[in-house]
Amino acid sequence: MTITELFAAVRNGYTERLAKVIAGSPGAHVEPAHRTAHGALAVEGDLSLPCRVDLIPTQGANAGASLTVDSETQLQFEALTFTLPPAVVHLSPFTWDWVTLRVAGLSSTQASASVTQWFARWFDGDDANSPTAEGLYGVVHFLSDPEVSGQSVAYHLDLGSASEAALEDLLFCLADAGASEIHVG
Repeated sequence: MTITELFAAVRNGYTERLAKVIAGSPGAHVEPAHRTAHGALAVEGDLSLPCRVDLIPTQGANAGASLTVDSETQLQFEALTFTLPPAVVHLSPFTWDWVTLRVAGLSSTQASASVTQWFARWFDGDDANSPTAEGLYGVVHFLSDPEVSGQSVAYHLDLGSASEAALEDLLFCLADAGASEIHVG
């Protein structure tokens, strides 16, 4: 199994569930970004980033409420390590909607610059993406503030319905920035 195939398998465990919930919620706002009263993206946190929710129903008991769809299972696989020069990448089981990313070899400022640029590419702040056959938009939902610990910085991500290429792109961005180690789990 290639890394792309592994990422696709992890992603499918979440996106199939999300698509099923969305299909059962006619008229829901799918993967909407939080916005201000004037329609601009609402940003928050140390990195001043926007955020998306899974869906907002337009009818029924939950109409108008932000709903989160969580992974029900986690794909189990043996932890693996590979190089993406200059970085050594460590992968351990994770869910697509809650990934812990730990980066070593970059300052918090350098790592945050790389991950926020990546996030902006995959967030689709202009809502220009068209829905897929499953009704998903191929976007990331959330990136936490950095958590510095010793010589590394950690983030938590919700990859939303973004493709496996999004996670591959993130690894390449961090390696290109000079990260020495990248942990995904």
